Amino acid sequence: MIPAFRAVPPSPSQLAADSAAPHILFVRADRDELALITSAAGLGIDLTGPVARIVASRDELKRLAAALTDSRHALAPLLDRYLDPVAAWRLRTRELPLDRPIVMGILNLTRDSFSGDGVGADPVEALRRADELREAGADIIDVGAETARADRPALDEEDEAGRVAPAVRALAREGYLVSCDTYKPSVAHAALEVGAEIVNDISGLTLGPGAAAEAAKAGAGYVLNYSYSVPKRRPASPPRYVDVVAETVAWMETKTAGLFALGVAPEQVAIDPGIAFGKSHDEDIQVLRRLGELRSLGLPVLLAHSRKNFIGSVNGRPPAERDLETHVLSAMAYGQGARIFRVHDSEGAKRALEMAAALASAQAGDFAPDATSWPWRAGASAAHMTRADPDKAAPEGQRW
Repeated sequence: MIPAFRAVPPSPSQLAADSAAPHILFVRADRDELALITSAAGLGIDLTGPVARIVASRDELKRLAAALTDSRHALAPLLDRYLDPVAAWRLRTRELPLDRPIVMGILNLTRDSFSGDGVGADPVEALRRADELREAGADIIDVGAETARADRPALDEEDEAGRVAPAVRALAREGYLVSCDTYKPSVAHAALEVGAEIVNDISGLTLGPGAAAEAAKAGAGYVLNYSYSVPKRRPASPPRYVDVVAETVAWMETKTAGLFALGVAPEQVAIDPGIAFGKSHDEDIQVLRRLGELRSLGLPVLLAHSRKNFIGSVNGRPPAERDLETHVLSAMAYGQGARIFRVHDSEGAKRALEMAAALASAQAGDFAPDATSWPWRAGASAAHMTRADPDKAAPEGQRW
């Protein structure tokens, strides 16, 4: 599968050093027509590979976008969406700005979660765990009643809805922003009716558009998760990818087009590359290494990587001991454009992502000393520095 449009954006460090750092586009279109349009925009194009390749700065890409629009070319809306991505994730009753990290805390209403942190079906226990997650920094509570493990049976829809709805209702009454982790339309409907804001659908539409249709009707947020096969079923033979990242982008192109036709607005959709869904652990790592290419679609990128087994393939640690590695990956993913992070350890995620955002998103001067902080140690000498206690109190903000 070759996507019609795939972009490799420059890294934050490249852009910090050079605002004209190049983006690399790989596009599938009529080559002669594309050569004429790029020439009209004053750009070069490489036609030697299987798809056309364009290397250009952001300003140059804006010229190309204008030329594509003038030519009514099918690539015009794809490039426009890349250059002007969704700025806020639209949920059922609110929006979440994407100029900062968003932490989605995991609340499993099960006892058989792979991570071993399920609380069961008691809404009181769900509230207690949600309190812990929110206190630790979670912005969203993601409630699920069925483990994604293929070695555990699927829940009956009525049973799953009976577990999810009371917990979601209790959480919504307490002011929590709640996501429902389900691929079943009736469960999504039940959760949305009692206050859920998001449907987190791991099925990747492999079982039809029912859950997405419920999100569309409610105007809720919707998470599109890459999935090679239907939930809780491993294919008899492993998938074969030529380029797992390019094929994931192509898959997302096709599936998001179907979502938009269904009535789900682009602003409602977050895309999840599906770590541990239809990929080997090595392929999971390849996707994480090139996560920035998912920004090609101009949609929020959600990463659900917490404690997953590819980490164990790297260091041999069991799920309960993988939070540190999860946070390292979250920080790296933020630098590549991911903005929503589904995790078990909200506090660690919040701390790691605050530092990642300072490096990847902040502007020069955002943490500079100001008129009250700089003089704190002005004129300090070796004698001052050897005192057991500082001669002045540190200012709030620590910007000296």
